[in-house]
Amino acid sequence: MNIAVYCSSASDLPAAWTDAAAEVGRWIGRHGASLVYGGVDAGLMRVTAEACKRAGGTIVGVVSSRRIPMASPLNDVKVPASDLNDRKGVMQLLADAFVVLPGGYGTLDEFSTSFSYINFTRRRDKRIILHNPDGLYDHLLAQLHAMVDRGLMSPDALDILDVTDTVAALVAALDRFFQSHTRLPK
Repeated sequence: MNIAVYCSSASDLPAAWTDAAAEVGRWIGRHGASLVYGGVDAGLMRVTAEACKRAGGTIVGVVSSRRIPMASPLNDVKVPASDLNDRKGVMQLLADAFVVLPGGYGTLDEFSTSFSYINFTRRRDKRIILHNPDGLYDHLLAQLHAMVDRGLMSPDALDILDVTDTVAALVAALDRFFQSHTRLPK
């Protein structure tokens, strides 16, 4: 199982956000899954990769050419990407699920692209877990609901989302996905 994690490359973020990133990494490692991420050795990306590696997980870094100098030495597999669009495409094809942690415009872009990809392709076997600590993504969720309310998007487009606001809820969402994914016919 491959779990893509989208998150910030910024440092000095709130401890609760860092704890969530570490817990996601540990969960991936403990479940024998692979972390698929932007491959950069910075911020929440570093925290997730370090925790995954310590828990015995495999790390797939999909690194855009511009960020190769920032690539993490923890990456077991390095997948080169020509740019951010190429990187997102590779991650979408590799990942079974997407975890969206706190992040900036890059994370928002990755979320939006994955949300569109899953809905457009009707890949209901893939999920997005949107971790919303401190209400970070409340406005984004309100916008998605407004689009549904105005008939711009079908209500079932939101069915691929699991929204969490605590680390315990985040882990529970990962557990539910793991259980459902392991029951799918091969």
